[in-house]
Amino acid sequence: METRRVIGRIIKVSKAGWGFISSKEIEFTRIFFHWTALTQDTLTFPELKTGMMVEFSPVKIPLKGWRAVQIRVMQKDKTDGQTEVPPLHQ
Repeated sequence: METRRVIGRIIKVSKAGWGFISSKEIEFTRIFFHWTALTQDTLTFPELKTGMMVEFSPVKIPLKGWRAVQIRVMQKDKTDGQTEVPPLHQ
């Protein structure tokens, strides 16, 4: 079974270790994330900033809404401005 991957933008980062992401693929909602959902090959939680683009797997939590897991910050290519997602395992 393949896990669905979605691209979004960080819209809030709390010093308490959580935040919210918005995505055009899951419209009209804020997607919650916790610092423990960051993958090991990406930035650490203190390095996250509002506006950063991320790739994640969305999970629907009954009675609570959407949660982002397996979050990776997307890197911006300095040569042509295109967004690039580095491979999970190199």
